[in-house]
Amino acid sequence: MDKSTLGGMAGAWALVCLAIVLGGAGFGAYIDIPSVIIVVGGTLAVTAGQFEISELKRMTPAMKVAFNQVKAEPLPELVEKVIFYATEVKKHGVMHIEQKVLEEQNPFLKEAFQLIVDGTKPEVLEPMLELKQEHIDKRHSVMIGMFGNIGGTAGSMGMIGTLVGLVAMLANLSDPSAVGPAMAVALITTLYGAMIGTLFAGLIENKLSRKHDIEMTACEVIISGASMIAAEESIGNIKMKLNSILVEVPE
Repeated sequence: MDKSTLGGMAGAWALVCLAIVLGGAGFGAYIDIPSVIIVVGGTLAVTAGQFEISELKRMTPAMKVAFNQVKAEPLPELVEKVIFYATEVKKHGVMHIEQKVLEEQNPFLKEAFQLIVDGTKPEVLEPMLELKQEHIDKRHSVMIGMFGNIGGTAGSMGMIGTLVGLVAMLANLSDPSAVGPAMAVALITTLYGAMIGTLFAGLIENKLSRKHDIEMTACEVIISGASMIAAEESIGNIKMKLNSILVEVPE
């Protein structure tokens, strides 16, 4: 479980609930079924219309990624592993790492070094791995974009609901006692949209984006290391190249 994601989301929702309690109006004043229908129902409907069914089915797995800890090794450890493989190949030959490669848990690393074991030339190996990285990037971008769209759509549906409520309020201006409650209901839809967009979809979007950046950097480390090993570059050059990639990664 990714404690930062869960803690951040739970903390944000808890603070909103605390503000409601301290406000004195109680939770009942913040519950409005028509507003829920407009914001939640409208957001789901628009999202379903924007994406393919196959992409919508990946929403739940994407949320699991956001809430679970990344299983891959940290980037510095990945760099050390690639340098270790490079050293072993230099000392004992490429076949010496075959068994260790087969035991690798990282599928991208395993595939890259299996190509080395198979004798793939560097001018062939690098484009193949870059193509695979590109497909991973596109797959992740769809999910990141989906949650970004959910956040934007929820805010827009909140505004639509508010306008619907304002029209209903203005239609009943002859009854002054009804203006206040009607205005409160109209504003609730904006609140619902902002909460869903910021405290749910926005949080997941940014967390997925951060994990995507880390995975893309890991892929870059693997591609650079594997290509240089296949090209029989010196260990010093490989270390310099991989460490320079780590320097570019923001803390």
